[in-house]
Amino acid sequence: MKALVFNGPRDIRYDSYVDPELRSPNSAILKVESCSICGSDLHMYHGAHIGSTDYAAEAPKFCCGHEFIGEVVETGPEVHGFSVGQKVLAAGGTGCGRCPACRTGNAGACRHATAFGIGPTLEGGQAEFVCVPNADATLYSREGLSDEHAMLLTDAMATAYFGLTRAEPKPGGSVAVIGLGPIGLIGVELAYLLGASQVFAIDPVASRRAMAEKLGATALAPGPKLVEQVRELTGGRGAQSVFEASGASGAIASALPLVAPRGNVSFIGIPEPEDTLPLPLIMFKHVTVRGGICDVTNMWPHLVPLVQEGRLKASGLFSYHFTLSEGAEAYSLFDSREDGVIKIRIDVT
Repeated sequence: MKALVFNGPRDIRYDSYVDPELRSPNSAILKVESCSICGSDLHMYHGAHIGSTDYAAEAPKFCCGHEFIGEVVETGPEVHGFSVGQKVLAAGGTGCGRCPACRTGNAGACRHATAFGIGPTLEGGQAEFVCVPNADATLYSREGLSDEHAMLLTDAMATAYFGLTRAEPKPGGSVAVIGLGPIGLIGVELAYLLGASQVFAIDPVASRRAMAEKLGATALAPGPKLVEQVRELTGGRGAQSVFEASGASGAIASALPLVAPRGNVSFIGIPEPEDTLPLPLIMFKHVTVRGGICDVTNMWPHLVPLVQEGRLKASGLFSYHFTLSEGAEAYSLFDSREDGVIKIRIDVT
């Protein structure tokens, strides 16, 4: 098959790659129809880190990508919820499907859990075909969903809901969203759906701030006056809930100064090893801080009804379309953060 293959920092190649095979009886093979690039993919692209993995170091090649939708073309004997020919989306990662955590709907706590396409352990879906283990728990029918909403439900939309709700937005309360990529922009829309009366949307890119303003947010640029601006607009207190949706070091550092005393801060951006938080600020402001990796499948029951009923629109986020053979160009454009680049869809079929 053809796939986008990681060959080292800034070296994603459209190349021939070995066809996937069923890796376990609970696996399925998908023929990928479309995939997309996530901001966390850029950690690999930059030769940075995801957890303890250093992508600047010598590493084996692997298929990239954890956001993909497709059609089931083969199933193992222990797959009971999906059949050949079914159109599905896949969660961005999965567990083994056999341990107590997986069997109780908590695959994120599985000790074998990993994302697709961040290493050779679980090959990614920026490819013509992909093997999905633990298929009954990892796949979801696309019936009643547009292709773009299905793609967002693989990761971005779920992560936005996970990160925002862990900042505990209150009805009538104030929320600051830092980083206006797809996750942050969906977070702005969700903040209003969950009852926030005041949402601050923070990003250095003007076109992204403009998109947040259309959703009703007060858009602000990062900089030395940011904390003063938010305090002035909140009666001197700061935002009750802060959702950091970027992972950039500057975004991480800006979160705690923005939060009100006894407020909540949620981090979902992938940090680098040198990123730290000031403990005195947490202590003396009585701030609750949460971070984590989204367990995508547990977010679907909250989100799919909102999408299907038209309450959560998440529209206009896919700003560019490419074919799989243009994958290297797609990565380069996504990395550039040029005006107008929000999310990139790659069509495989």
